[in-house]
Formats: sequence, structure tokens, C-alpha cells
Amino acid sequence: MGSWRALNESARRAAGRAFRAVGYDVRRYDRLPTRRFWADAMPYAQRHEAQTLDTVKELQERYRAPVFGDVTVWSRVELLAQVIDRFDPILMNASQAVHTLQTVEAMRADGVHDDELLLAGILHDVGKVLDVAGEDPANVFGRNEPIGEYDAGCGFDHVVFQWNHDEFAYSRFVGRVPDHVAWLLRYHSAVPKTCLHLMDDRDREYYDRYWTDFYRWDLRSKSVSSVPRTRLRDYRGLVQAAFPEPIPF
Repeated sequence: MGSWRALNESARRAAGRAFRAVGYDVRRYDRLPTRRFWADAMPYAQRHEAQTLDTVKELQERYRAPVFGDVTVWSRVELLAQVIDRFDPILMNASQAVHTLQTVEAMRADGVHDDELLLAGILHDVGKVLDVAGEDPANVFGRNEPIGEYDAGCGFDHVVFQWNHDEFAYSRFVGRVPDHVAWLLRYHSAVPKTCLHLMDDRDREYYDRYWTDFYRWDLRSKSVSSVPRTRLRDYRGLVQAAFPEPIPF
């Protein structure tokens, strides 16, 4: 089986640049992915890294209208069972439904009982259903950094970030969930070292109060071998209570 070390030096440097740009340190995952994984995933990571202001504007316009029509939010959560994150060297071929359950179980293990925060855990990656709608994985997966230069303290809402499932989900849920939940959906994939200086007071409050823990629940719970003890259906009532009617998606 090939590994990260099996790549030649120039390929490792290229892969490393691309994956660090979307928030992954390839050295941490040396023993997990095969050479085929890196070969398949690197072009997507490079295209995500190469996004421009025009790319983001075009994607925002493309997805202004519903993609799936008026659907129940629960049906989009269930659709995560068909989504594989092409950028994820930890989960490999485990579905995003598995990842969602791992995240929520990590939250509950830490004593989280707040329904609004648990809802954020369930919905945080639901924007990845764009993958089954045929969108380029480069515009669905990965971590996000600011595009362009901005004044310190300007606030995340005044910054253009690389575009992925975060922004798509935010555009569907903003105004339908509490503000801190919408903020987590929009910025949970941001790479902190590239944007902490851009936070305003609201961003800093949400970052300190929610993001740092959420980052741990989201990323540190990932495992290709840890089988969830719960099932998506266990959270159906929570989602349906928040969204009893179909919404444009």
C-alpha cells in the first residue's frame, strides 16, 4: 500500500502546499491515506486554493436560487449518507453521515445538552450535499481562508472567504436559526491563523464561546474505525422541531 512517503519529493511539496491551504497538515496523516488518495484529491485542493473574488461571486450567483427545490431539512441531513469528502484523509470513504454522528456524539460526551448547539453539530456539513448535485468538489470541501487584504477588526461578514459548503449552508439557514448557529455554519471551516486578526467583537465572542470547542468536536472526533453508537434517526425530532416545514434548498 502506498503512503505519503511513497510520493516523490516534488509531489509531496505540491500536495503539502495544496492541503495546508485547505487546513490539513499532511504529516499528521502519513500512515492513513494511500497514494491513490493524494493523487485523486490534490487537483481539487489546488483548485480550491486558486479561488478568486470572481470565483466566489460566480458561485454565490449560481446558488442564489434553490438547487433541490422546497425540501425538508431532515431529507438533506439523510442525504449526507451519500456524501464522501474528497479532501478528508482521516475519514477516507466514511460518509458524512458517519462524521456528523461522530461530531454530535463528541458534543454529548462533553456534556452538551443545548438543542441549538447540537443542531449546529447536525447541520454543520449539510451543505456538502452539493456534491451529489454535481458541483466541483473543489467548491464543496476543504478549509477556507480570506481572499484579498482587509483591515484588522473589520469583521468576518465584511471579508470574502474561499467558497465551500459553509457558505452554501449559511445561505439556506440564515434567518432560520439563531445567529450564533448561522455563524458557526458559515465559518466553522475557516483557518484561524489566517483570519483571527479580522474578527470584530461579535466574531471574537462567538469564536471564544463556540468555535474553539466546535473545532475540537468536529475535527478531533474523526475516525475511520470509530463506529457511531447512535443513528441519524435519533436526531430527527430535534431537526424537525427546528424545521417543521420544507424550506428552499
